[in-house]
Amino acid sequence: METSMPETSSPIRQRMREFYETSETYKNLLAAHDEAYLRHYVELVIRYAPPRSKILDLGCGNGISARLLNQAEFDVVGTDISSLFLEEAQDWENPRLRYQVCDVMELPFESESFNVICSNELVEHLPDVETALTEMTRVVRKGGRIVISGPNLCSPLIPLLDWLNLMSGKPGRPVWGETKRQALQQFTRNCRLYVQKRFLTKTPHFIYREPDLQADAIGGDSDSAYYASPIDLAQFFRSHGCTIIKKAVGFGVKGRIIAGTFPYLSPYITMVVEK
Repeated sequence: METSMPETSSPIRQRMREFYETSETYKNLLAAHDEAYLRHYVELVIRYAPPRSKILDLGCGNGISARLLNQAEFDVVGTDISSLFLEEAQDWENPRLRYQVCDVMELPFESESFNVICSNELVEHLPDVETALTEMTRVVRKGGRIVISGPNLCSPLIPLLDWLNLMSGKPGRPVWGETKRQALQQFTRNCRLYVQKRFLTKTPHFIYREPDLQADAIGGDSDSAYYASPIDLAQFFRSHGCTIIKKAVGFGVKGRIIAGTFPYLSPYITMVVEK
């Protein structure tokens, strides 16, 4: 079910919080987010973080990304909405690395207190993206940078890849592309959204969905609440006086070609913004 209205004060936000605070199954899924999995994200942040930056790593899950950034000689605060996810990370704290449980839509930090705000695979899980982006913009310093990484759920290329996988006998994504028909429907929908967002509107149109919060947590962004689009993010940041340094950063030859030629079609959001 799609909706264009944020649900900040509705039960959905509380349900999502309770799910992340209690789901051992989801915590086990996060175990796959190891150093190898997070390498591209961490390298992206390091590439655009000035030396001796104070970094706020939002939605850091098991805390490994914050630890890796700290090992790269940055002062880092890693946050997540779930104390369950951060249990083991507490052991890694040191004078230049700490972890804190908090909600990105209500950041407990003073304005302009960080040089870099970064997040990986967070924005698609937010039931009110505009509020979260406003908070990020508030706590980053003037001249500081915001780095956002995650799946571009509005890219037509993702359901196209689902369809190709299904045609070759491989599985598609849970919920999104479990059948060929479903993958083609998502492809058509995402083509329409891309045209609308890219050419027909000048302001962000955040589209939300009912997340699948199942006890057995199947992954594959089934728990996402926002159809993440880099076009929405770019329009928001520009309207708040920020500069887009990078629309997309590709990894590998194919990734770099797509990111350089069609940044808003890239299957993965890798956006760098300067306040």
